This record gives sequence, C-alpha cells and structure tokens, in this order.
Amino acid sequence: MFAPFRAFKNPVLLDEKEHKDLKIKKPLNYAFMKEVEIVPLGFSEILPATMYYPVMIGSHEGELFPFAVMGVDKKNIFINEEGFFKVEAIPKVCEMYPFSVIKQRFEGREEWAVVVDLACINEEGERLFTEEGEETSYFSEIKAKLTELAIDFQKAIEFCQEITQAGCVQSVNLKIECKYGKAVFKNVFIGNIEALRKIQPEKLYYLNTSGYLPIIYAIYFSARNFKLFDLIN
Repeated sequence: MFAPFRAFKNPVLLDEKEHKDLKIKKPLNYAFMKEVEIVPLGFSEILPATMYYPVMIGSHEGELFPFAVMGVDKKNIFINEEGFFKVEAIPKVCEMYPFSVIKQRFEGREEWAVVVDLACINEEGERLFTEEGEETSYFSEIKAKLTELAIDFQKAIEFCQEITQAGCVQSVNLKIECKYGKAVFKNVFIGNIEALRKIQPEKLYYLNTSGYLPIIYAIYFSARNFKLFDLIN
C-alpha cells in the first residue's frame, strides 16, 4: 500500500545492517517530480490539496486511498522550469523524497516500513547510521517525520473506508483531455453529493463533527481543477 510513486527510480526497504554505510543526498529542488502525474495524500493534506489539484480516491491491493492529480502524459504541470512547485500545497511524499513509507502485511498483521531511493546515493550525502549501527541525528529527524507521514496515511485509509461504507462516494470513469495530453481514470471515486442529501441525520452529524463532510464536498468539487491544466503555463 502506498508503494513508492514514480519519482523513485531504485526504491528499496531500508535495512540498518545492509545499508549501514549508506550516504544519501536530498535533491535541492523538485525536478524529480517533472514526470510524476499522481501522488498519494495523507488525511491532513486532502483539503488543502483540493484547492489546486483534482483529488480522487483510488484502490490498491484492496485498500482505498486519496491521491492528487498533477499532470498527464508524464508532464507535471505544477513544476516550473527551475524545478519548484508553482503552488503552495506540496504533498508530504514530495517533501520527504528520497525517503517514504509503505505498508507491509505479515501473517495477518500490518506495519509501515521505510523506503529509500538508492538513486540518491552520494558520497557527499548524509549518513543514516553510525559506524556502530546507530541512527544518526539526521536520520532520526527523517524517521520522526516518516512516522508522522505513516500515521497520516493510515488516517487517510480509514477516512476512505468510512465514507465508502457510508455510501458517500461514487465510482466514476474519467477521460481528461487538455493541452498537455490525455488521461483516463477508471474506477476511481469522488464524493456522492446526491447520497449526502439522503443520508440519515445522525450519520450526517457524525460526518460533520468528524471533519469528513467538508472534505467529501471538496473532493467532489476538486474535479473542476482539471480546468487549470489548460490555464497554467
């Protein structure tokens, strides 16, 4: 779940023994995102992401998750020529690169594991472990942020499960055509506004007090952001 997105060229599960001498250098900008069209979102990111990106819910290995669409035909329209975002809402997976987390399943249990892109190995980079195999202060800070990301991803999964079970989303197939190319999205989910009008008052109250209701509406209306694909230079 939440496998490394397209920016990762050579992702591996981080192992403190195997990668004891690893040195990683983070990119100075987001040029690695130039061909990335889709990125997963944590729960806290969904609402701000809908201000700029089309946001939908997809399915992977039986789990639902929210994602932002940033472009088509391997063209991320939100990255400028200097390799920086043109908008303020930058997904956490982009900020954390070349690190990320993925969910693994072992004999009925689940856990989040750290992934690193070996494409960013550099002798001038930062060590992740000391000679004795302990985490460096640099990696400890990275790991703390990755823990927060994993928690946010898990909340996003639970959010998608709850609103789907409540009948607040609908499956759609979208064909997008803009000046940058074409894209087809099959069996993705967006907010079901008609269903919200018919939902029981107590369930509607729960969705509102949990903070889910405005997010459902925001996801529904974010489809209009596809229009930005023709407006952004």
